[in-house]
Amino acid sequence: MNQKKWRALLGIVLSAGLLLSGCNSFTPAGSSGESVLSDNQTLRMAESQELISLDSAKAADVASFNILNNVQEGLMRIGKEKKPEYGIAQEVEISPDKKTYTFKLREDAVWSDGKPVTAHDFEYAWKRALDPATKSEYAYILYPIVNAEEYNTGKAKADQVGIKATDNYTLVVKLKEPKINFLSMTTLSVFYPQRKDIVEKFKDQYGMKPDRLVYNGPFTVKEWKPQKVVLVKNEKYWDRNAVSLKQVDVHIVKDAATGINLYNSGQIDTAPLTQAFVDAYKQTPDYVDVELATTTYILFNHEKAFFKNDKIRKAISLAIDRDEIAESIMKDGSKPAGSLIPHSLNGYGNKSFRNGEVVKRDVAKAKELFNQGLAELGLSKPPTDITMISYDSTARKDVALYVKEQLRTTLGLEIKLDAPTWKVHLDKLKTGNFQMGMLSWSADYNDPIGHFEIWQTSNPFNWSKFSNAKYDQLVNQAKKETNQKKQYELLLEAEKILAGTEGEGQAGFVPLFYQSKAYVQKPYVKDLYRHAYGAEYSLKWAYIAKAQEKN
Repeated sequence: MNQKKWRALLGIVLSAGLLLSGCNSFTPAGSSGESVLSDNQTLRMAESQELISLDSAKAADVASFNILNNVQEGLMRIGKEKKPEYGIAQEVEISPDKKTYTFKLREDAVWSDGKPVTAHDFEYAWKRALDPATKSEYAYILYPIVNAEEYNTGKAKADQVGIKATDNYTLVVKLKEPKINFLSMTTLSVFYPQRKDIVEKFKDQYGMKPDRLVYNGPFTVKEWKPQKVVLVKNEKYWDRNAVSLKQVDVHIVKDAATGINLYNSGQIDTAPLTQAFVDAYKQTPDYVDVELATTTYILFNHEKAFFKNDKIRKAISLAIDRDEIAESIMKDGSKPAGSLIPHSLNGYGNKSFRNGEVVKRDVAKAKELFNQGLAELGLSKPPTDITMISYDSTARKDVALYVKEQLRTTLGLEIKLDAPTWKVHLDKLKTGNFQMGMLSWSADYNDPIGHFEIWQTSNPFNWSKFSNAKYDQLVNQAKKETNQKKQYELLLEAEKILAGTEGEGQAGFVPLFYQSKAYVQKPYVKDLYRHAYGAEYSLKWAYIAKAQEKN
């Protein structure tokens, strides 16, 4: 590459906030040339949700994202400084109009069976996710690419999509419009490569067992059971010298008390904390908390007669004491939410999107609207057959119980609760088999647009069937807007429609809290990086320190 071209590329990279990475060496911080690694490089973790799929085109839940982030790798990955850095790509050129990205792939990257990772694997995987037959819920994330949406909706052919492997190690991607955060987007699992021969061999069973896929990330899956997932170091990973852990045991522990007992007895090294245990650990060296780009809320099924009434929805939203939920129930750093977008996501410039809330509790107004809504529905008293589903997590059950009591005492609305497994919970929401449902939505990258997209009428994640033409229009405008300030203003207006209870507000959902997550973690666990958005953690750089080995 000539000097002029290199300087232009470097300017693009720096302006995008990338960390240039790719060295094949690893020295833990503070090692001073002497190994600080324990002889036993096995990390034992607790997760609260089961792994559902390792098919990166179809995965749509955090538990699957977490494992995929550590066993596969895209063009870019989230680095230690929470910014995208090179993964399988080793160079990117961006055209002057910022609509064409040319990725140069590293030639030393291979799959776990020894075959090279090529640009064709990326082209195949992305187009497979967009193929209508795949029914990928995350296909819409690829829509900024030329003809991606058209192909996904049956209006264009695969060869018309702006994704092209021009040779084994060059991938050219053409966007419809400039996209400020496109490089961050490529860290997401739907952008990971896939091997066509492996997918076609296993068909619908691809990614459903450890031996029904190949891996190109720091780890591979050795074992996958409902109670435990075991990862082992991928010795064929291009940057394997940066990986210290030999094995990671991910225990699926749905009950927080069980996780704490395993932690205290030395059987695991880190576990999530719920409100019942935060106070006991908050002042200890073992306590870790992470502010997430996650909003937890209540969905209404807008196809059910009771929740078609906007006054009923607004009344329920106004009746909830969010401060009490965050401070007395969660107690893990979570903040009360009166809007859609959490504090951890940027809006205009490098400032938080969140500057004030859309909804605040107003019991008197809630009662007034509720009675008006009942009258409009021809009801003299609230129905007694309303059920809210959460899932079998201690924290969510406690929040659900609090919401149930709030609605009973404030509005006289008696609701029933259902807390099935996470998988059943998701199935009920996806199929519309619910009236009210509790859910959390986490940002995939540092951009609020993802939170807004899922409420658009045609979005596959719009499980509540909320539909507002002006909201759709505002979000579509924001997607195309290249002026960040203007985009921010459009999204603020859309947020007021979705969450609001005044003016054009529709109270399409009930925001509860902006989530933080608290953990206990043994001091000997080092460089386990946890993220606010996308997958929750990266294991690539983690290690067990020698000075404080496990008993």
